Amino acid sequence: MMSSPTHRLLSPSPSQREAIEAPPQSQLVMAGPGAGKTFCLIERIHYLIESLHFDPARICAFTFTNKAAGEIASRLECRLGDARAEQVKRGTIHAFCAELLREAGEAVGVQKGFGIADDKYQLAALGRLEGKRRWHRTKLTQFSAHRLRGTPLRHDDHALFERYQKLLEKRNVLDFDSLVINAVKLLNTEAAGSALRGRWDVVLVDEFQDLNPVQYELITRLSLDHQHVFAVGDDDQSIYSWAGADPTLFTRFSNEFSLSRASYLGENHRCPREVFAFAQKLVSINPRQFENRTVPQAERDSGFNTRAFSFDGEDSEEAWLVGDVRSDQARSSHPWGKVAILYRTHETGNRLETAFINAGIPCRLSTGRALADDPVVSYVIAVIRMILHPFDDLYQRAYLEKVLPQGLLDDASARADRTAHSLWIQLRQIAAELPLKDETARQIKRALADATNLRTIGTQHASIATLVTELLSRRVGKLKSALDDHSDEISDPAELRDVVALAARLEQARAKGETVWVESMGGMEIPLMRMLGETRIAVSPVDGCQSALDVIIGRGETKSVGLPLGIFKALQLIETRGSHDSFSDFCAVDLETTDRDTSSAEIVEIAAVRVRNGEIVDEYHRLVKPTVAIAVAATATHGYSDADVAGKPSFTEVWPSFREFCGDDIIVAHNGFAFDFPILKRMTAQIGASFDLALYDSLPLARDLITTSCKLVDLCRSFDVEAGTSHHALDDTKALAKVLRALVKTRQSRLRKTSLTEMLGHLGVALALDQKSEPTEEEALFRNITVPFALGHYSRALDYYEQESKSDEKLPTVDEVIETLGGAARMLAIRKSKSAEERYPLVVGRLRRLISEIDGATLDEQLAIFLERVTLSQFEGQEHDEARVHLATLHSTKGLEFSRVYIVGVEDGQMPGIPRNRNIDQGEVEEARRLLYVGMTRTIDRLVMTRVETRNNNPTGGHRFFDEMGLTVSTLLPTE
Repeated sequence: MMSSPTHRLLSPSPSQREAIEAPPQSQLVMAGPGAGKTFCLIERIHYLIESLHFDPARICAFTFTNKAAGEIASRLECRLGDARAEQVKRGTIHAFCAELLREAGEAVGVQKGFGIADDKYQLAALGRLEGKRRWHRTKLTQFSAHRLRGTPLRHDDHALFERYQKLLEKRNVLDFDSLVINAVKLLNTEAAGSALRGRWDVVLVDEFQDLNPVQYELITRLSLDHQHVFAVGDDDQSIYSWAGADPTLFTRFSNEFSLSRASYLGENHRCPREVFAFAQKLVSINPRQFENRTVPQAERDSGFNTRAFSFDGEDSEEAWLVGDVRSDQARSSHPWGKVAILYRTHETGNRLETAFINAGIPCRLSTGRALADDPVVSYVIAVIRMILHPFDDLYQRAYLEKVLPQGLLDDASARADRTAHSLWIQLRQIAAELPLKDETARQIKRALADATNLRTIGTQHASIATLVTELLSRRVGKLKSALDDHSDEISDPAELRDVVALAARLEQARAKGETVWVESMGGMEIPLMRMLGETRIAVSPVDGCQSALDVIIGRGETKSVGLPLGIFKALQLIETRGSHDSFSDFCAVDLETTDRDTSSAEIVEIAAVRVRNGEIVDEYHRLVKPTVAIAVAATATHGYSDADVAGKPSFTEVWPSFREFCGDDIIVAHNGFAFDFPILKRMTAQIGASFDLALYDSLPLARDLITTSCKLVDLCRSFDVEAGTSHHALDDTKALAKVLRALVKTRQSRLRKTSLTEMLGHLGVALALDQKSEPTEEEALFRNITVPFALGHYSRALDYYEQESKSDEKLPTVDEVIETLGGAARMLAIRKSKSAEERYPLVVGRLRRLISEIDGATLDEQLAIFLERVTLSQFEGQEHDEARVHLATLHSTKGLEFSRVYIVGVEDGQMPGIPRNRNIDQGEVEEARRLLYVGMTRTIDRLVMTRVETRNNNPTGGHRFFDEMGLTVSTLLPTE
């Protein structure tokens, strides 16, 4: 029988009240699992403000994750109201340190505009110093231990560490450790440090056991003047020693702040008595930071016994787990999301995920929820870093890794290691060695041109939202939107009058904060309302409509494409409305030369046209006398001979007037990075002039949009542009100006047609519920496109429909919707595939939500904020999905709780993780006990733990921890 936890209290328990209402001085609150420590911390803030009259703006609360900071914010808003809650400073230590250093870091030598190095950048930095090595991740851990705990490094490692630090300093990049170290230095300065410390009257610290010594020093320096720190933690849950966490900081804090005793939260509101008793028995074997500590007590029984099972091998273990999870769910009817399978290594999780998917049980493999880990977001990050740091070769490589095959990059890298030339130069060399039309050569040329174009594109946007919208309208790294392949078959929302009219009504309602009312349509209204709501439109069923003037949506809307597709297209139109025309003003240029060799060719004709608001308003044209003869083949192409240019000015004479004509415009050339721009750069260098133009090559854009030939003359034919005399510079620039305008319009149309892929799941459900007997051709196309996103492994569309429809028995059931979409067998096949494209809409939704929260006066400021947030997001916790069994490592589950918990691999080979024939490190064993303790105490009702005799064909040893708990292990045969 299931029972519910009772830890969500309306009023504090006696032990909580004692901590919450303690005098305004430093305090250490020891709070075990399920003790309500977050509740206690929030109530302490409320008490300080309401009862002790602290200024909310002078309260600083540190959390371990941004997710926890968000939870504190939402709870404080309920208690204090939005205005006062917003004033309380809250967030992770790393985010706090980054903010301090951006404000005043120059006082300790941190330059403005610094970047933050994530793990990949740090590994790339080490690779730059000594080539890729498989042990570099271990080196980074050793570097952290050296900086955070003073662990000595061997001579060679110390030399590498010094080089690593100098490399990051030269590139103006800080890693996570440096953020905290430099923030501590800043707080120690006399002037800036004193001013910064003076902002706060109290500091609160959640998850105190996760602090490393340098973070602890930050806390102590920040509280130097007021000596008021409210620290909440549990030394029994200290499981991050590899990140520098040190449980001895509890006693250090107690001594340095002269605390007579710690406060203990005496209740466990989560776990059943038996589970908590076993967990306490295990962890009590470890040495404790405090001798006379209060042992918290669990308050209830769940009706389930704590069980431990042993199997001969992994296959038997997996088969039993799948069967037990299924039969338990069938008996109790709890949601799949109430079940967690926990383990120590990712390898175990990967095997279990396959077993559960093959068994048809919905599951979610939780490898972390850092937004930056997703391929789509990592591509956007790589582009934005290129825009902000165009000359950082590590960022260049990170971008190239997103768009070029790994084997090609490895070849170029090997060449770069053997020479003094950069990866960029080596790729150019590889392309030059290949036949002109070779696909690899084309890939390289396009990637390099795109990379340089991106820097120019970045200057054309006022906001990160429009920039990212443009990036996502193109192929996203090695992925592409599900709508890209069908863009020629999809209608442009801007060309459908009824869609344009609906978009105008919806946009006006959103701007005014008015509610849009949706008629009942046999369940179809549920996904439609969800789509509207996700674009920040207030929406409600039509039953509550108060006025005939309100916006009402019914079946009669958008007859051209049907209602579901009409709403989708209207929202596409709204969401892309802010994407401005980035090429309304520019200069198109073209050259004719003495030959085709960019290393030696000289200019014989140069032309440019100035474009304003899409129209040519001025032109520039000169013939130029070169210092070398014009090749016969060149004359055959453009018609100019040596005699034609004999009396013309030299390039030295022409350049100043050409440069003045271009002004501050973006300079556009077709195939410019391969031909025109290298020649211009070389010739300006030869005459001692500076080349400071913003460059853009239109060829990559054409290749992204056009599947046929992208030669300028062929593009003129495609867009019905008068080409003039081909290979005459002025005619070519006029043609290019018009072709670029046509390309931009084509791109904007495709942007509208392929945006909002994150809504494809809900659109698929809406189309399945549409009762139209004869769908239009485009509706039929979208029904086919959206099926994988409605049924897919990552979709939330069916879950949402099931939740919203279950109160109305007249509506189709979710099983009926699945049948309309293709049936359970098709759903299972789609979910087994786990394609990257299926995840694309989900992550784009997360990306858009993050971007919508970013404020900044300039684009550079917005981009810097974005990069900082996504880089620091690797400290986020896990996301809980109620519709799927949760597969997660033990290290990633702090803060979560589940009705059913299965812990896999409780054997000596994994927990404590001691291989045979190796001396036991007592510290590792103690931390492994704490890790298992954390896993066990995620349990609300039922706990099952398993072990095997052999894993990966190796003996696993005994079951030390089961023995220490006194827990009987039952052996199950494969047939049981």
